[in-house]
Amino acid sequence: MISTIITANAVPDLTRPSRPAAAGPRPGAPESAATRTASRPIADPREAARAVRKEMASRRMQGVAERMRALSLMIKADPRSALKLAAELARELKAAVTAYQEAGGRNVSSGDMAVIRRQIADARQAQTAADQPAVPVADAVVPGTADADVRRAQQAYAQAASAEFQARSIDRLSTMEAVAGSDYGFFNQVKVLVTGLRKARDDIRYESRSALRPPDDEDWKAADKAQAELERQIDIGASGISVRA
Repeated sequence: MISTIITANAVPDLTRPSRPAAAGPRPGAPESAATRTASRPIADPREAARAVRKEMASRRMQGVAERMRALSLMIKADPRSALKLAAELARELKAAVTAYQEAGGRNVSSGDMAVIRRQIADARQAQTAADQPAVPVADAVVPGTADADVRRAQQAYAQAASAEFQARSIDRLSTMEAVAGSDYGFFNQVKVLVTGLRKARDDIRYESRSALRPPDDEDWKAADKAQAELERQIDIGASGISVRA
């Protein structure tokens, strides 16, 4: 959970406090939700390039999904050609997965998504608490009016700093959630396609028993190799949510 405790630094003339101004954006820091809504500034060129590469990999994966229907229609009529197509689609899907991973994509699970959403909810709760009025400092607690004013100033400064920290944390976590959500969607579709290819192979094996031109051993070796390399590529990729955002 994101800590809401901020140690107040000493500041000059605390007897006349003023709410600290919001710090300007740090280089490479994610923009706020309001800024994104109003007018999105030019993104980090490296992040923009990664996003483009991910989009290209996603389109390549969608191309495999579109050809899966043709594969299912081919199995009964020509199982040998269907097996060769299944191997081709496995190689194409592996290439799409590899490209996506090289662009920074990660195999995010539903559990990972639940964790970051919980962190965002906790940060929002902490922000709400930080925005609540501070408990007044009684003059009796700190003898002398001047000391009481100093304590109130410190309290107000710490409260304002905490609220600003939580706002930045929420923005950063929301950016991470958006990236993780895209990765989750990509790999979820990939897993559906892998399952589809496995089923197609089982159907091809069944139809081959009565086919006039069934796949031979070399066809199966090539198809097995393509399928194994696809699944291995998924397994060796990075998983979890990146903290780079």
